[in-house]
Amino acid sequence: MKFEERALINSEGWTLAHSIKCGPKRISKGTLITGTLIGELTAAGVEKAQIFLLEDNDLDENEAARLAAESITGSGLKVELAGRGRANIVSTQDGLFVPGGGIDAVNNTDDAFSAASLAPHTTVREGQLVATIKLVPYGLAAAKLDNIRNTTSRLAVKSYQEFTATLVVTGEALKERALTSLTSRMERVKGQLQIREPVLHNKESVTAALEQAKVDGQDLILMLGASAISDKRDIFPAALADAGGDLIKLGMPADPGNLLMLGKLGSQTIIGLPGCAKSPALNGFDWVLELFAAKEPLNAQVLTKMGTGGLLKEPAGRTTPRAVKTGQPPGDKPAIAGAVVLAAGKSSRAKNAHKLLSVLGNKSVIRTTVDALLAVKGLTVLAVTGHRAQEIEACLPAKQVSVVHNPNFKQGMGTSLAAGIGALESNVKYAFICLGDMPFVQKSTIEKMLITAGETEGAVILVPTFHGKRGHPVLWHQRFFADLTHLSGDAGGKKLLRDNFEKIIEVAVDDPGILIDLDTPEMLAQFGIMPKDQ
Repeated sequence: MKFEERALINSEGWTLAHSIKCGPKRISKGTLITGTLIGELTAAGVEKAQIFLLEDNDLDENEAARLAAESITGSGLKVELAGRGRANIVSTQDGLFVPGGGIDAVNNTDDAFSAASLAPHTTVREGQLVATIKLVPYGLAAAKLDNIRNTTSRLAVKSYQEFTATLVVTGEALKERALTSLTSRMERVKGQLQIREPVLHNKESVTAALEQAKVDGQDLILMLGASAISDKRDIFPAALADAGGDLIKLGMPADPGNLLMLGKLGSQTIIGLPGCAKSPALNGFDWVLELFAAKEPLNAQVLTKMGTGGLLKEPAGRTTPRAVKTGQPPGDKPAIAGAVVLAAGKSSRAKNAHKLLSVLGNKSVIRTTVDALLAVKGLTVLAVTGHRAQEIEACLPAKQVSVVHNPNFKQGMGTSLAAGIGALESNVKYAFICLGDMPFVQKSTIEKMLITAGETEGAVILVPTFHGKRGHPVLWHQRFFADLTHLSGDAGGKKLLRDNFEKIIEVAVDDPGILIDLDTPEMLAQFGIMPKDQ
C-alpha cells in the first residue's frame, strides 16, 4: 500500500486518508479521489492531501480484518460484518470463553493489527462480544495473513455439558440458603445435584460416604465439611486416600476460595468446597465448576495459573483487612450509586387519576418518592419521563434531579428503564431502579441496601424484603447495566432476576413501604391521596 502526502492533480484513483475541508463542506476520509473532486478541492485552495493507494495483492482494511478474525474463530463463535477496519467476534451460544492463542497469533503477525478479547474462561451469553480485530492502516499485503491462516489455536466458546453431582456434607445439614446457592450454581452450568444425608466429621465416615458415591457413579463429587480443609493430612484428603482416590491440589490462588481441594476417585472428579461456596457471591469454586462443566482441562497447573489477574476480593467480616484507611472502618463508605426513577407511564390502572401527579400530604406522589432518595447522602437521582412529561418535571427540584425524556414510553417500562440506565454517569457502580408510584419507601432502606452492597463481597443484585416478602427498589451492579439498556416492552428487569437467581442477595428491612405501590384508585383512596385527573 502506498501512503503519502501527494499533489491532488496527480492523485486520481487514490483515496483520502483523512477528512478534508472543502469550502463549507467536509469531504470524509475513505473518499475516492475523482477528477470532479480534484476540481472542487483545487477551487477551494486545496492542493495536497494525505492519501493512499492499494496495490496489487493488497487487501483493504475490512477484508483484512475479516479474514484475520475468521482465521482464529472456532466453535461457538461467529464473525460479524466488518466496518472501518474492525471485525467483531461474538458468541453464538452460552458457555465458557476459551481464547487459546488466537489473539496472540494476530497481534504477533504485524503491528498493523490490534486484537483484544475477554479474559480466559469468562462466562458469556449468546450474542455477547468476546473479541475484536482492528486493522490500523487502510490496507495490508495479503501475504501477511499467512501466519494467521495457518494457526491451529482458535478462539472458542465451550457450551456447558450436562452432568450429575453428589454432595457429601459433614456435621449439620446445610441451611436452605446454602442449598439454594449450590443448586443454582449447578443448574446454571447444566448440572444436577444430589444431596446426601450429613455424616460425622471423621475420616471413617467420610471414607464410607466416598466409597458409596463411587458406586453410585455421579460425574462429580462435592465435599463440604464442618470445618475447613487446612492440611493434606486433614480429614477430607485422608479420607480420599483411604477410598482409593488421589489428591491433585489443595488450595487455589483465589480469594475467596483459597481452601478448595481438587482430587480424583477413579473417573470421578472430587472438589472439596471452601466455606464461601455456601454464599451466592462469586468465589473460586465458580471458576473450577465452570471449567468442569465445559469439559476443559482441570488439574494442578490450571488452578495454579488462576492467580495472576484472578479473583481478589475483600469479604465482609474479615477480622484482618488487607488495607484500611486510617479513620475509615471497612464497609463504612457506601458504593457510588444512582437512582433511576421510572415516571413515564400513563397510570392506566389508576383509571381517571394520574397517580404520580396526585397529592400526598402537601406534595405530589412523584415528589415524595424523589425526596426520600435525595435525602440519602451521595445518591444521584435521575427521573425518566414520558406521559405528561412537563408536569412531572415541574414537580421535581430542577437542580437536584436529572431528567431524561423517553419518547418511546408507550412501548413499555423496559424502554424507560433502558433510557435511564443509559443516561447514568460512568462512575456509577450501583443503580437503584425505583418506581415513581412508591412514595413510602424509607430513606433507611436505601441506606441499608447501599451499606450492604459495600460490605458484601460479590454483591451484584440486592432486593429488599419485609417479613420475607420481596419488594422494591432493586439495586443493580454496573455489570448488568448493558443488559438493562437492551430491555424493551413491559418486561422490566424480571427476566434478568430470574436468569440470575443465584446472584440475588436479600436485604431484610423494617419497611412495609417496599411493598406498597399506588396502582389503583382504591390504593390512592386507602392512603388519603388526592387524585389528579389523567
